[in-house]
Amino acid sequence: MSDWKANPKRYLYWVDPERFPEIKRQLTSAGYKLSSTRSTPCQVLHATGNKVIYAPPSVWSRVCVRQGSWYRASRRKGQFMFMSGSPLPEPFEEFLDAELTATDFEPESLPGEDELQRLVDSKEYQEGKPDAWEKAGLKDALMYKILFTFTRFWGWGDNLKKHWIGHRANHANFLARHHVTEIDGEEVPFSVTGSERVCSSCAEVFNVVADDSRKLVNACPGAVTFGGAGRDVWVDVKPTGRLAEALRSD
Repeated sequence: MSDWKANPKRYLYWVDPERFPEIKRQLTSAGYKLSSTRSTPCQVLHATGNKVIYAPPSVWSRVCVRQGSWYRASRRKGQFMFMSGSPLPEPFEEFLDAELTATDFEPESLPGEDELQRLVDSKEYQEGKPDAWEKAGLKDALMYKILFTFTRFWGWGDNLKKHWIGHRANHANFLARHHVTEIDGEEVPFSVTGSERVCSSCAEVFNVVADDSRKLVNACPGAVTFGGAGRDVWVDVKPTGRLAEALRSD
């Protein structure tokens, strides 16, 4: 990832709203420089050194309202997300949710249109998607066309209709796990298209979707533009053992 050349790792923390004022105060007292995202959740990816960036619940309903439906439909709803470029001190370990590492992973091949459609049709995706996620209208189409053409992710002949299946299939693979690669003896699902066909990678990068599962996530154009992510750089999202243990006990 472009902002991560010197330090290819990030540390993801999730904090309940009632603990947020206390955690914010403790981090400031410990010498960390805190700032909040203003527009999109992916802006937390700029965290480096002693700079910790957090995303309030409201940011998931600002620029990326429809995309933020993954957050609002998840167990994360209402929680604050913190990101740091190095592990926070021991008192904050209970909030550590996942380690993020930029990789040089490249899929041996990417699925064709028929397989993308099978992913979209999978029971896991159809039952797991938020109701608001697929309600893309003219505003979405215009916003994507302008932003993605300007940032050169799309050519002049590209549009939302052309890439819509990829937007859905990428989320679907993390739920249905049709396409996986082996890491440390574990079968890990990955994003199944290039960045130009990814949307709301925040749902997986920030461990909102399939939060007990390791993932290899390719950044969406928004994460590249606003979060400094690398185009076609798959990020290894590895949930901590503490999270997996908590989920098993629920």
